[in-house]
Amino acid sequence: MREQVCTTVCPYGRLQGVLLDRQSMIVAYDYKRGEGEKGRGKFRKKQDRAAEGIGDCIDCKQCVHVCPTGIDIRNGTQLECVNCTACMDACDFIMESVGLPTQLIGFKSEESIENNKKFEWSIRSAGYTAALVAILGLLSYVIFTRSDFDTVITRARGAAVIRVDDNHFANIYKANIINKTNKVYNITFKLEGVNGIIKAPKITLPGETEINESFNIIVDKKEFEEGNLRGTIFIYGNDELIDKVKMKIMAPGI
Repeated sequence: MREQVCTTVCPYGRLQGVLLDRQSMIVAYDYKRGEGEKGRGKFRKKQDRAAEGIGDCIDCKQCVHVCPTGIDIRNGTQLECVNCTACMDACDFIMESVGLPTQLIGFKSEESIENNKKFEWSIRSAGYTAALVAILGLLSYVIFTRSDFDTVITRARGAAVIRVDDNHFANIYKANIINKTNKVYNITFKLEGVNGIIKAPKITLPGETEINESFNIIVDKKEFEEGNLRGTIFIYGNDELIDKVKMKIMAPGI
């Protein structure tokens, strides 16, 4: 099934056919060197292949045998080629075994094979390289600056504010905390900016997992004389600050 996916389902080959041109570096067979004037021929000891007009390809078909999609790279670039370079390694091994130069199959362009030219930088290849470096730089920045924890605090569904007693009201929240490390943390909350208390269950956050827990913020009704309150919830893991979230605490009747 793997080969069928490569040859019929995967869009890579179709994109490759659209994006490539004669200057593109691809896994290619050097037909100029491999075929010679009289084509390819089997290897024979003490044979002067150049004098006989036979190319360096000894027609061992190892490049075909190792290809995961079963193509013959000597027939040129094909949609099924996934650039795995298995044919390059197999061909180099055979060339070394028979005492011929390697890189009969290698990263080449159609133009370099036809004109026997080495790779030269162009505006387009420089642009592609710059784009690749920028993408890798962005990926590295995202990886090295990622936080060990992600916290999302939302208001619980249902009643926004509930009465605790004649003098206190509570806002109910739900915290979703993701631990990206492999350590276990005991989670606690602390409220800043508002004169209130947080009532939360004992929370243990295992490594490489997430939890969803509900907690209440209880505030004296006198604090709501000017309406809603705004504060910050600090999240601590093993007594170390791991995250903080700004929250709005709603007044009763609003």
